[in-house]
Amino acid sequence: MTYIIAGATGTTGRAIATELARTNKVHLIGRDESALKELADNLNSSYSLIDIENPIPVKEFQQTVEIDEIKGLVNCIGSIYLRPLHGSTIEDFNSVVNTNLFSSFYLLSAFARRMKNGSAVFFSSVAATKGLSNHELISAAKAGIEGMARSAAASYAKDNLRVNVIAPSIMDTNMSAKILSSETAVEMSKSMHPIPKIGDISDILPIVTWLLSSESKWITGQTIHVDGGFSTVKPR
Repeated sequence: MTYIIAGATGTTGRAIATELARTNKVHLIGRDESALKELADNLNSSYSLIDIENPIPVKEFQQTVEIDEIKGLVNCIGSIYLRPLHGSTIEDFNSVVNTNLFSSFYLLSAFARRMKNGSAVFFSSVAATKGLSNHELISAAKAGIEGMARSAAASYAKDNLRVNVIAPSIMDTNMSAKILSSETAVEMSKSMHPIPKIGDISDILPIVTWLLSSESKWITGQTIHVDGGFSTVKPR
């Protein structure tokens, strides 16, 4: 069985691809060919390039992935954008929506019909459901992912294709490096969470592998929050 990992060279994508490649075939998708090739060589996997800013038509992109049966898709393509509406431009909005929401639409529309009895996993954010200042653009894009996933779960249930979303809080990844650039920022971020820590890949990886496995065969259309209780708990 083959699993597709998009955004495979980022912190999260690389960890997921590495874990899955231990016992399965993986196909990597990303925009940095040199980094993709290096990872693909290490994992003995195939890969294809994607440019979300200038994507080729879906039918053409489908032909770059020569896999008859896809058992799972994980989209790790994303961004973090923290700025209020009045400090954002239309170009900023389009970029955030394109990177996060459009990439999820593009990938699922490309592969859904080849994923019978499979599982698709997307990433949202705690900001999609909890109002956080300066998160308007990223909140809109991530909330769109959750809505799209629920509807897709209904559309493809007849094929037993499960579609779910993981919504973490801030994670220690390459995307959050600027936000967590100082010890003060790290401690402030920790203090916002009922369980005071920064998320890391060890918090996410078990959820991803579970959602891709047959152990979650009756789970679809769900958003699973992995956020230290930030979205729902106020202990003090």
